[in-house]
Order: sequence, then C-alpha cells, then structure tokens
Amino acid sequence: MRGSGALASTVFVAVVLSLLIFVDQAAGRGGRRGGKGKGKSNLHFSQVAEFSLIQMQLTDNRSAQIITGSHFSQTFRLGYKQVLICKAKGDPRPTIKWYKEGAEIHLRPNIHFYEKPLPDNVMWSKLEIDPATMGDQGIYACVANNKWGVMAKNFKADYTY
Repeated sequence: MRGSGALASTVFVAVVLSLLIFVDQAAGRGGRRGGKGKGKSNLHFSQVAEFSLIQMQLTDNRSAQIITGSHFSQTFRLGYKQVLICKAKGDPRPTIKWYKEGAEIHLRPNIHFYEKPLPDNVMWSKLEIDPATMGDQGIYACVANNKWGVMAKNFKADYTY
C-alpha cells in the first residue's frame, strides 16, 4: 500500500508541475511583454489557472495538507522585499519546496528560504526575495509533500513601482 501512495504522490507532483508550465505558456501568448507603463502587468488574472489550491483526494488524513499561506494575488515593489509564506501539516511532517513557473527555486544571492518545524507535525516556510526585480513577477507554488500525499498552493506575484 505504501508503494501506491508514493506513486500517487509522484504522479500528482508531475501533474501540478505540468499545469504550472501550461499556465506559464498561456501567459506568454498574446498580451504585452516588458511591463511598460506604471502598474501594468505581464500576467492577466484570467491567464492564471483557477486553482490556487490543488489537492488530490485525501485518502489518508496523514497526507500533506497546506493549512495556511500568503494571499493568492501578491504585489511587490521593485527594489524591495517580496515575501511568500506557506504552512503545511501531515504525519510525518511534510517537506515544503518552492517553485516559480513550474521550476524549483534554488538559492541565489537575493533568494532565501526559511523553515521552522512547529508542533503537531506542522512545517512553516517562507520564501524571501530581496531586492525584488521585474524578473521576479510570475506564478509561484508552495508544494508540501510527505509519503501519504502532496498539496500545492499557487501565488500570482506582480510588481508595482
């Protein structure tokens, strides 16, 4: 039984990432590029997938579940800090990974991750980008995973001047 749960988790992560890539490709078609003009965005709300929470049928209440996080639509000021927060629970305590446009985010000089295990098998995670640039606009995902299941929460981040 444990093997089928791991396979379902792997398949689910692949589906989530495929959907994120689809959203990225859809956002790349049409529309203006370059974000010229104050308050203009490359991302149109209608182009962002309608799911801010994706979850498979929870066959086991031990499955990774995102219990709270930042608001779906985020606006950050260029040159300032952009922060996204995600909190998940499960048994065992889930791991949390961050993705942008379907690709896992790796540390860079301006990107930092903070994690804090909390009581009751809860994991708190924060993604911090400082200073944020135009290139940091996009669709982000927090993906919580344990051996019983996977859950993702998407965030749309746009910049302002």
